[in-house]
Amino acid sequence: MKKKLLSLILAGSVVASMAAIATTSASAIVDTDGSYKPGEGIKTKRVYFTMPDIWKNSFTNSAGCYWWGGTDPCSSIDGGVGELSWPGYKAKYDSSLEEKGVKTLYYLDIPDDVPTVVWNNYLDGGLDVTAPQYKAATQCIDSKCEYVSEGDSDTYDAQEDFWTEMEDSFNGDKAALGDFADNFFESEYGIAFTLNNMIWVPDLSIEPSTSVTGQLTYFGDWYFYYNDGTYGTYPTKEAAQAKGTVGDLTVAPAPPATKDEADTTNPTNPKVTDPQTTVPGEPSTDATSAVNKSTSDTTKLSDNTSIKTGAASLAVVLLVVLSGVATVTYFTRKKYDK
Repeated sequence: MKKKLLSLILAGSVVASMAAIATTSASAIVDTDGSYKPGEGIKTKRVYFTMPDIWKNSFTNSAGCYWWGGTDPCSSIDGGVGELSWPGYKAKYDSSLEEKGVKTLYYLDIPDDVPTVVWNNYLDGGLDVTAPQYKAATQCIDSKCEYVSEGDSDTYDAQEDFWTEMEDSFNGDKAALGDFADNFFESEYGIAFTLNNMIWVPDLSIEPSTSVTGQLTYFGDWYFYYNDGTYGTYPTKEAAQAKGTVGDLTVAPAPPATKDEADTTNPTNPKVTDPQTTVPGEPSTDATSAVNKSTSDTTKLSDNTSIKTGAASLAVVLLVVLSGVATVTYFTRKKYDK
């Protein structure tokens, strides 16, 4: 009877260890370029970002996208959740409109359930204020990206009758919703729209603030992107033109003067910081994600040219399981020896 009980315990330990392997191995996948690669069955939404030329410098010429909630999150401020540290995933550059002069457009297909993103210039500035990359790192404020409803955005709340017009069109012929008709739905807060195929635009007319670590943090908002290098505050370009709210990605607005500007020389051979080798950060209770410097384990390229995180977590789980097996075996043998 005792031998059968011991066999059942050992079998249970093996099952637990296999479950641990399956759980910790099912983590985020990053392609060889550092961009997010959705796993099978992951529902995604495409979000765009226009990165100002002044964000490019001798350390980076690309955009990054960071999130810590939803599917395949990056690491949280305390080192929990995911294991891909700041600045997160590398955004993909959209070169389709270069001939028209659009050279600041990036995008990423992210999990549909991601609630918040932080766009950045794909550079971890670290915490050393004397380091040259410290002032070269920039980011946007935390940007809600599940959906927008009345009360969420001054950009849309400030437009007279915007929400009423959208609701009337949603309940009618949907003509005013244009190509974004599928984005609109009735939420518990009234009519709302998701951010699929929309673009986040930094507002360079507002002087950036600084995060608790000192990095420049820009304000901005989501806009309807018309797939031609322009964007606006209405689902159709015609309506936005009538309201005078169409923006053009080929026109670079003049940024406000700042006291300590980073070197914004457009590099010919930029040294892009590898997001897998960031400097560990210090704990903080601040919600701003500029301080989300991960203390998690470094990810490594696997043989199939993808990065799978969670190796250290797996090692800890297996160590605990094996320790439990050894303990059970030891005390069972002691009982037999009596």
